[in-house]
Amino acid sequence: MSHKRLLTKGLGITAAILAWPQPQTLAQSVFPNTSPTEINQLSVPQTLSIPPLRQSELLPGNITESVAGGQDLTTPPRLNAVITRELPALWQMRVPIEQVGSLYAIYETRADNGGVNQFSSEQRSDVEVPIVLESLPIIEISRDQNTNTAVVQGGVRLKIDLSTAEIAGTYSGELTVVVNQR
Repeated sequence: MSHKRLLTKGLGITAAILAWPQPQTLAQSVFPNTSPTEINQLSVPQTLSIPPLRQSELLPGNITESVAGGQDLTTPPRLNAVITRELPALWQMRVPIEQVGSLYAIYETRADNGGVNQFSSEQRSDVEVPIVLESLPIIEISRDQNTNTAVVQGGVRLKIDLSTAEIAGTYSGELTVVVNQR
């Protein structure tokens, strides 16, 4: 295979990876424009779109690479394999004030093809990327002394592993939130 052909192939793969859109997440219920009114009623967005990947997220720092010979053309480019996104205000809930410190949230993603803690490609449902979910702290955002309740909110950190993705395109799934009390 000629050096010119290898260079073209390497540049094509790099361009495809850089143009790769960010997976989207779907959630489970309606997010009201105001704070939740019912006690222990979870308010989350119906549909949550995560913005597409930016070049700065894929490339590790300000790196430049050069090709010294034909062998360098087959070396894959250095890219960040895991993209981290934080959704700090994903949900809200009104709770009795005495419960504020005892709440915890459980998060799970389910790919459109049924895979747990993954997103699947919208073009080919058999292609998946794993998602690691980390709970963010639950914080109190308001307090109503008249009703002895507080509004709390929580979120999640998504770590999306692109190293196993086989094709470029849109990946999606559903994000489930369950809030419990210790």
